[in-house]
Amino acid sequence: MNKLNVLIVEDSKPILQIHKHLVTNAGFNPVTAETFAEVKALEHMFPDFFCAIIDYSLPDAPNGEAIPYLLDHNVPGVVMTGMIDDETRDTILNLPVIDYITKESKQAYTYLQHLLVKLRVNHLIKILVVDESDDSREYLKRLLNRHNYDVILASTGAEAIAQLEKHPTIKLVITDKELPNMDGIELCNQIRSKYSKDEISIIGLSGADNPALTAKFIKNGANDFLTKPFCLEEFYCRVLQNIEFIESVETIRRQANTDYLTGLYNRRYFFEKVSPEITKRFDGSTNSTLAMMDIDHFKSVNDTYGHDAGDEILKATAQLIQQHFSADYLAARIGGEEFCIFLDTLARDEATLLLDNFRQEMENMSVEVGGNTIKCTISIGVAHCCEDSFDGIMIKADELLYEAKEAGRNVVITD
Repeated sequence: MNKLNVLIVEDSKPILQIHKHLVTNAGFNPVTAETFAEVKALEHMFPDFFCAIIDYSLPDAPNGEAIPYLLDHNVPGVVMTGMIDDETRDTILNLPVIDYITKESKQAYTYLQHLLVKLRVNHLIKILVVDESDDSREYLKRLLNRHNYDVILASTGAEAIAQLEKHPTIKLVITDKELPNMDGIELCNQIRSKYSKDEISIIGLSGADNPALTAKFIKNGANDFLTKPFCLEEFYCRVLQNIEFIESVETIRRQANTDYLTGLYNRRYFFEKVSPEITKRFDGSTNSTLAMMDIDHFKSVNDTYGHDAGDEILKATAQLIQQHFSADYLAARIGGEEFCIFLDTLARDEATLLLDNFRQEMENMSVEVGGNTIKCTISIGVAHCCEDSFDGIMIKADELLYEAKEAGRNVVITD
């Protein structure tokens, strides 16, 4: 991805340097202005700015004049200021700014960098907003759009359930309590009957003056609750916190299920996913296709070039496996230089052709490591059969892999 420009409007040189550093670390290209006049001189670049970090008080604009100017010119703004009085805060938050950060501590700068990183990827995050009121839905959408979220709208609980089925990657649902036919609390129950708290977060909203609503929402499956009208800063913090919870769970799950070196699924995950399918198909007398593959003479690569070179060979092989198989089939590194691919119910001849094309590309692949050009081949055993257990089909594929090794390696052997 090309680096995007971020405008830094700041008259303090030490803070300007800090901002340039964190903007760069967040993956952006910093462009600076120390006065309002310099900001105006950059007007020709405004369409190229991802956003601006705007100091409230400048030598020639002491009352925040640069903020509405940039917003009016469609440059989204994060306001940073040393002024922490409530009047200034309210004035800024009445403008459509991305966020308002006070320069009270080092943590403010950490938060700013984290915000920039999130703003860059938030377009990948889907949020479902459920509210009967057109005005309320649009208001929440505008708030979330400031942070670049992909917002989906629903006016009823039934419509919300339909949207969740249509968009399975939704990470957060924000729902008002007052909905027609099915209120927000019942909607929470409905969502939780299909999705766990690890899969989707829910924030309940209500304008009712009822302290018990928080507990009711949370006891019925919500992760969080806000009373309307809410503080904008709190709203954004709650949204971010709930999305990051889902992302953290996804990261833990991904790390638990994948091989750290190659990024392919690991042995445990592969067994858990494939084993039930093999058992189910045995009951229906349906053949499954499983390929076992092993990099030829891999030990000699480690002995000759070192284990770092061996790791590079493993990673290059895994990348090739992903290119050939990951879109349609399940592939895993099951140990050392051994890989396994579950080819579902693919016919024997089709599987053999597919795997032999992969074998040929592996044979032609070169890996450059430490000034050395390393080439490797791979042997493959393919079982196409109906077994009563995963171990049964694995043993057959492994026996065929052994035959491939005995036949001189760099070959595909099928049953």
